[in-house]
Amino acid sequence: MTTVLGRYVIAQVLVGTLFALLLLATLDVVFALIGELGDVGRGRYSVWDAVAYVVLTLPRRVYELVPTAALLGSLLWLGNLAANSELTAMRTAGVTLARLVFWVLQGGLLVVLGMIALGELVAPQAEARGQNLKTFAFDERLSVGRIGLWARDGNRIVQVETLLPGNRLSGVRIIELGPDREVVALSTVERAAYEEGRWRLSGIARSQLAPDGVQAERPAEEIVDRLLAPEYFDVLVVEPRQMSAQDLGRYIRYLQENHLESAPYEVAFWQRLTLPASTWVMLLLAIPFLFGPQREGGAGRRLFIGVVLGAGFVIVMRAMTHLGLVYDLPPWFAASAPLWLFLAIALVALSRVRV
Repeated sequence: MTTVLGRYVIAQVLVGTLFALLLLATLDVVFALIGELGDVGRGRYSVWDAVAYVVLTLPRRVYELVPTAALLGSLLWLGNLAANSELTAMRTAGVTLARLVFWVLQGGLLVVLGMIALGELVAPQAEARGQNLKTFAFDERLSVGRIGLWARDGNRIVQVETLLPGNRLSGVRIIELGPDREVVALSTVERAAYEEGRWRLSGIARSQLAPDGVQAERPAEEIVDRLLAPEYFDVLVVEPRQMSAQDLGRYIRYLQENHLESAPYEVAFWQRLTLPASTWVMLLLAIPFLFGPQREGGAGRRLFIGVVLGAGFVIVMRAMTHLGLVYDLPPWFAASAPLWLFLAIALVALSRVRV
């Protein structure tokens, strides 16, 4: 059972993490909004649309900030306890280093559970709404929903089930309208690829509707000039890190079944699994700086240490992602290598702690 001291340490971890997360999220919102202002004026995309988009996509970015926030919050809040000799008093009263680490990780467990709920339940839905808002603001002929993408181009309505990397579409339905807005043709296309300024359609089944009956056509392949403007892919295709683990798993299976490149999505999937665990690693990494000579110095020094370590973790994680894709490393290794590296550093530092 957790003691009063244990609950006190856990509370410090939670409060410190939340405070650091609020600070980092505020800075993130400012920079994200500045980035979105460059798109203001495109179509009907206004400043208020940019603000709404930043707010809707904030849960996903907060999810990615949690490990760094846990590190900064622990260094600052638990650092204050160390600076006031409260942690030393706990050790003198018989609290072992292992017990203190256990309490800190208990606080980390609550942070991780909240992080998983945010990343898997809240962020994907909010991200989809933000994506739809931005897409519709860019062009009112476009709409993205649970049943895919809908686009209108003159007398044609295009519905797309899946947008794939490389300007490719899967599961396309085309409805062609006549002068009186009546349906004159229905087509289904298994795959569409934008190549050299034109669309290559394959797996086509078309039904021409006429007063005297329906004519069915099954051309093997067609080349068309217009289907979906390729510039829409910049806002329509969701990046791997913006998807939930469940969506990533389904998407990876789809890509593999169709013999398409899935490595970036596999790396993102494994990062989804390892990122919550990295929160615990960051907490472990903070503890050695709370004892002995390392505890000397003010909050500014601890903040600097936290920023350097947090930035180092992010840099190593992104570097391993790119190296994994370039050198075809196993996705689980590319995603988890930074975690194991910083865990080793934390354990070595903990083993040298002296009060």
